[in-house]
Amino acid sequence: ANYAVAMAAKDRLTRAGATVLLTRNDPSHEVSLADRPKQAVERGADLFVSLHNNALPDGENPFAKPHGFTVFYYHPHSLELGRAVHEAYRGRIKLADEGLRWGDLLVARQSAMPAILVENMTMIFPDQESLLNDAAFRDELAKSLVAGLRKFLASMRGRP
Repeated sequence: ANYAVAMAAKDRLTRAGATVLLTRNDPSHEVSLADRPKQAVERGADLFVSLHNNALPDGENPFAKPHGFTVFYYHPHSLELGRAVHEAYRGRIKLADEGLRWGDLLVARQSAMPAILVENMTMIFPDQESLLNDAAFRDELAKSLVAGLRKFLASMRGRP
């Protein structure tokens, strides 16, 4: 499902003139978490986005609070990217908003460029898993991601 969202976003970004670098070539290709930001640095990426779907740890009450999407950043230079993507999700994705959060997550921490990790939903909930299996909803996730990236890049124009 993450790969399908990434490919839908890649198609939209490529049509808009962006060069998109993926860390894997097909859904079965495994790339370790540590190798993902390493690839981004080695390939000269300007931004790093890691797409995920959340689960809950053993023992956590799944009904204690609403669950949905979250956008994480680590470095201060990634905050604006996180804000732009988070705002795009808030305006388009009809799931609970778990917020824009600082997180000590390897893929965001190890990235030299602005980097975020997006948890699109909490897939242990049957209604959210069913949305994830819907191509139209995955495309809406991709549209939201692209809208946030475009807003961030537009805000960077003219800055030193």
